[in-house]
Amino acid sequence: MRLLVLLLVLTLPSVGHARKNKKVKELPAPVFYETVSPTIGTIEFVQEYLAGGQKQQQRTYTDGVVISADGYVLVSGKIRFPQRSGGRLAGGSRPELSKFRMFFADGRRLSLEPVDFNDDLNLGLLRITDAEGDLPHVTFRSGWTAEVGAGLRSMTLYTEEYGRKPVLEGAMVNAILETPQDVWSLSGVGTNLLGAPLWDPAGKVVGVVAQVPMSPWAGRQVRPDLSGTVGLAYDRFEPWLTEALDNARKASTETTDENANAGWFGVMFQHLDEDLAKHLKVSDGGGIVVSRVIPGSPAEAAGVQPLDILVELNGERIAVVKDSDTTTFMTTIRTFKPGETVTFVKEAPGGERTDVPITFIQAPKSVLHAERRSNEEFELTVREITLDTLLGQRLPADTPGVVLDGVTRAGWAGLAGMQPGYIVSRVNDHEVTDLDSFDAALAAILEEKPEKVLFFVRFRRDTRFFVAEPDWTEIDSTP
Repeated sequence: MRLLVLLLVLTLPSVGHARKNKKVKELPAPVFYETVSPTIGTIEFVQEYLAGGQKQQQRTYTDGVVISADGYVLVSGKIRFPQRSGGRLAGGSRPELSKFRMFFADGRRLSLEPVDFNDDLNLGLLRITDAEGDLPHVTFRSGWTAEVGAGLRSMTLYTEEYGRKPVLEGAMVNAILETPQDVWSLSGVGTNLLGAPLWDPAGKVVGVVAQVPMSPWAGRQVRPDLSGTVGLAYDRFEPWLTEALDNARKASTETTDENANAGWFGVMFQHLDEDLAKHLKVSDGGGIVVSRVIPGSPAEAAGVQPLDILVELNGERIAVVKDSDTTTFMTTIRTFKPGETVTFVKEAPGGERTDVPITFIQAPKSVLHAERRSNEEFELTVREITLDTLLGQRLPADTPGVVLDGVTRAGWAGLAGMQPGYIVSRVNDHEVTDLDSFDAALAAILEEKPEKVLFFVRFRRDTRFFVAEPDWTEIDSTP
């Protein structure tokens, strides 16, 4: 409640709009908080390094912002260079970073791993490794032209573990420090906001609160005679961020591609511990209890059903007796290739055993690797439908459309009430079956410029209608 009061009474600097900037609607502070708070959090991690000939460990934290539905997180690069009493580590020793966890205000605690760091920009990229489904994330805005006096917002959230209060600050551009206008002097922003996003009035990220690295071993400075906290425009770090994301996703895809010919038989399961084995009256020693069989999967074709107990694979006991054993089991599964037939043993209560031959197929594409496309006019991003989405919403495998992956709250689609996760199947009279038909539908809408645009969507078993009322003059007046 105290946080809500803070947001309600906060007065932000007025926002100056250059003619080059598209007109945007300002989000009230409470709406702004509701929109962006799920995307930011506190990151705790351990830095391990050698100092004075001895191994040292330092647990610390920083702020992070989720920048994509598949869990990539932008942070300040300062986390690479720990401090100790007496100053920074001599010789620029770089620590090993480990045990990353991200704490959100809504109680989520997720694990991360480092992906890339850019010493010139003093920014880093991490990836959340244990998220389920799409994550709330910010939307970047390119092409924003800074003007002296332009108002922005910046916010960080600290969990109770650190005894810190949430910070919502109004920032103002004091000076343009470099041409093109991508480094700004800011007022109202201290080092406690280092690494935090800078939002425009509509809730899009146009930059970050940065700190120019000053030590020679910390990388080159953004500007040789500039120090301290500044605003760094998205356009300045977008090339690095895009490349880092592409490389990370490519590496992830290549890892998947290495297993692209790995086996998939289409079940969800839990481990078989000793107590459960006794309860189900089957032999002890581990196994998997099938909780769900994916429609159209090899397991379904082989007659596997929910509550079946699989205890052997190709003559070897499936030694899955605790949750952590499932990773080892799945690693074993991925050693089998599509088209390869393996033999499971199903055990019934009382001990009766039956051989179950299953021929593996290639695993379907996941949300992580789904193709995504953005639309600037309606300020939304969509992705192709994947099997995990259909399973999560309990929809048929032939469900047409595209999944709304991200939406700007103050954009035309956001103002209509659309939210991530909705499956768009029609826009006005235009059918949407895939990404290409969605692009074609919005291109036709842009050409027609109707007063109202009707989106027909599905979410789980519900069908819903949302009416957007575009202000086409915003596009017509933008050079």
